[in-house]
Formats: sequence, C-alpha cells, structure tokens
Amino acid sequence: MVRMLWVLMVVLCSSCMQLRVPDARVEFTSIKHQRYGQYELRFRSDRDLAHIYKSNGINAGGNAWVTCSLDGDRNFSNDHNITLSMQGFLEDAHLVEGDRRYEFWTSVRFTEDRDHHSSQRDIRKEVLLPLLKSQEYIPCKAVNVAWFFRPYYSKIMYIPTSRLIAEVDKQILSPAYVILPPEDRPFSWLLFEPVCINEWVWNGGETIVHGGVCSSLPYNGLLSSFAPYKDKYRVVNQETGLAIPDAPYIIVRMDGRKEEGVTDSLGYTHQVGADEPETIKVYVPGEGL
Repeated sequence: MVRMLWVLMVVLCSSCMQLRVPDARVEFTSIKHQRYGQYELRFRSDRDLAHIYKSNGINAGGNAWVTCSLDGDRNFSNDHNITLSMQGFLEDAHLVEGDRRYEFWTSVRFTEDRDHHSSQRDIRKEVLLPLLKSQEYIPCKAVNVAWFFRPYYSKIMYIPTSRLIAEVDKQILSPAYVILPPEDRPFSWLLFEPVCINEWVWNGGETIVHGGVCSSLPYNGLLSSFAPYKDKYRVVNQETGLAIPDAPYIIVRMDGRKEEGVTDSLGYTHQVGADEPETIKVYVPGEGL
C-alpha cells in the first residue's frame, strides 16, 4: 500500500523537480535467508541512498527501496510493474570505515505482482529455483522517492544467482501430506495408526506445524474417544434398510476436510470426534449420501 501511494505520486508528478546528483553506484555484498520467505540483502553504495535528498541539503523526506527483476524486465521506472521481482525497503545504513561507502541492508521477498500493484504473492520455492537457475545474474536498482521530486535511481547492480540459489535452498517447506515410513515414525501408543506430517501453512510454509495421525484431525481414530462430541454413523441400504458391512465411505466435515474408511461388520463408520457440534456428510460409492 505504501508503494502504491508513491507510485501514484510519481504518475501525477510530471512537472516535479529533479535531483541533480549523478546516479549512485551500487555493489552487492551478501544475501542471507532469514525466515518465512524473507532474506537479508546487503549492498554498498558511494551515496547515502536512504537519505539522498537530505544529504544534498533538501528537506523533502523520501522513501527508498531496492527492486530486482527476476524475469528479464529491466524497466525499473516507478510507474512500471515488474511481474516477478525481489524487493524490500531500505531499513538502515552505516558508513564503512576506510571504504568511504555506505552499506545498506533490507529484508526482501521474492514476489509476483498481481493486478498492477494491487496485490502480491510470494513465489514458491519450487517455482523460484528453476527461474533463478535459468540465468547467471539478476539486475537490481535502488530508488528513492520524495514529494515534489522525480524518483532518484541508482545504477544497475547485478547479483549472481548462485548466491541466491544457495540461500533459497535453505528453506524447509512442509509438504501438504507425507506418510512417514514405519522406521521413521515417532514412538506412540497409536501403534497401528499411520503417522503423517499433515498441516501446511501457506504464508509460513517453512515450519511443520503438526505431526500426527494421517487423518489430520485432532480427534480421530483412537483419540476420538476423548472428544467432547463424538459419534459413529451406520451405513444402510436405501431400499432394504439393512446395514452395509465392509463398504468404503468418505466422511466430509463441516470445514471441508475428508476422512475415508470402511464400515465394520455392523455397517458403522469409525468414530468421529469434534470440539463442538457440527454437520457432516457421509458418501458411499454406489449408494450416494
């Protein structure tokens, strides 16, 4: 949202003043994976990009960020949308002793632009890695925008993709559903219940948030006996009214989660447990609901 406001300002600023300062030279220093899809990017410049207006005697405020193109688009104009990019606002800087240059660091993310800056989403690791491996370097520019001034851009900085790939590879993404082999299962009194890593958070994406029985439900199988609300359901033939033993079925919970099973000798499903009352549906192939 902040950047959207700056972009709007630039579009309306056709008669704005221009900062008469040569484009800053920028040089990549390092990148380090942090967490949740965030990376710490460090680079150096011969000018104080975060305070470029103030350092030149102009009290015009300003907002600075760095943008890197991942799809070959080198149009870094502030009113142009780079679809696939790595970007982040400049957070801090310090003057490097003996170097006479400023070192900046920022928390960046790999994002896909959607609907002309109205929304963004993170680029998943399995999509990002092939994209980076297809090129040796990615181009980047820093920009500082202030009211009543045209954007100030740095020169292009090139980041070797080998450095990016090494950090992206450090992400540990939890799969949506993985059945652990018997030798890797934790010791449990649920001896015959398959144990899975079965919860996946899109935004986090890097933390396995739950390991348990493969049903992914808190009160399923043997654990359902501890649920505040619990019950079994009998599957019967719609014409005869007789119970159907050994029939495969699918129970659909109120939130859309599914549990599969086979009825017992009396036609009952497994026991379903829940924290509070809910409406469920039972589907039996060939029998319907």
